[in-house]
Amino acid sequence: MNKFLKFCFSLTLILSAGFITSCGEDDPAPYGDRDAVSITKKNPTALLLCSFGSTYEQPQATYDKIIKDYQDAYPNTDIYMSFTSRTIVSRVYAQIGKAYAQPDLWLDAIGKAGYQTVYVQSLHIIPGEEYLSLMNTDVKKNFMIPYADVKVAKSPCLLETEEDVDKVAKILYDFYKERLTKGEVVALMGHGNPDREYNHANLRYEQLEEALQKLSGEKNIFVGTVDWGDQMFTHIREELVAYAERKNKTPQEVTVNLSPLMSIAGDHAQNDLLGGLEDGQTLEKVNPEESDHDAQYSWKLKLEKLGFTISPEGATTDPAKFNVIGLGDHKAIRAIWLDHMKKAVKDATSWHEHLGD
Repeated sequence: MNKFLKFCFSLTLILSAGFITSCGEDDPAPYGDRDAVSITKKNPTALLLCSFGSTYEQPQATYDKIIKDYQDAYPNTDIYMSFTSRTIVSRVYAQIGKAYAQPDLWLDAIGKAGYQTVYVQSLHIIPGEEYLSLMNTDVKKNFMIPYADVKVAKSPCLLETEEDVDKVAKILYDFYKERLTKGEVVALMGHGNPDREYNHANLRYEQLEEALQKLSGEKNIFVGTVDWGDQMFTHIREELVAYAERKNKTPQEVTVNLSPLMSIAGDHAQNDLLGGLEDGQTLEKVNPEESDHDAQYSWKLKLEKLGFTISPEGATTDPAKFNVIGLGDHKAIRAIWLDHMKKAVKDATSWHEHLGD
């Protein structure tokens, strides 16, 4: 099936659920993934939630929790959900029948609908490429300038400040404290940006690891990424091997808890982190020292090949027993995003005010 399967002709927002309805099987008219969004204004304020997105069904429940939080906090607001990845927008409809749109399409529709106040919430983790593109291009350049009189509140990503890093570290440490106390270890997978120009954002992973280890009192909880060269699987492998040596344990005696450091447990969590063997792959061929940038095997497979025991708690991807959680599944972490929004709302500004007019 073509991954750019067309959307239905009319995208109708279900405000009570916070996302667009998918088209019915009998809807005869296809809808392009870059066609304009059609919305009906019901409240004076619009709130746009912006995530990279996921094609998987399980993370949709996480999005539902996030949407519900904002509905409760802002009941007289029209809430919309957007995905910043065009590829995912296309695939998610093809795979699970839900239609989303990118932020710029939503913002154009929001402006044309006549909203005078607009809140934009980034659900990204670090202030990297996706986040900066959203805020600087989609919101500031392409929305605030043409809709100069609209008041806009730009609510930042999860780890905007070092204070946010400390808050998230405390939440995650408390979540894993019992397992860490038993002598288990934790390895978290973030995404990261491969380009050096975003190293200011990538450093949040390093800061988070340091904060987590300070709380635990030892090096038994680690943060790696999919794309940041300074902190990919090699970092995790070397740290876990060193941990086993320090504790005079064999890898088999060390239980590793794997979890995504992403808003949802989507593709990277279910494949790069916890994925099994794919077509043509065999256990004999799993190479724990393969190149990070050309990785064929998941963290789970490579750590198992090294002899480590992978905890099944929070690492089961079988749809019938799925228990992997993303950061958005932690209520206390969702509260940090909400707190960002509450502060941003107090600072809402129009483009004219932004320029000092």
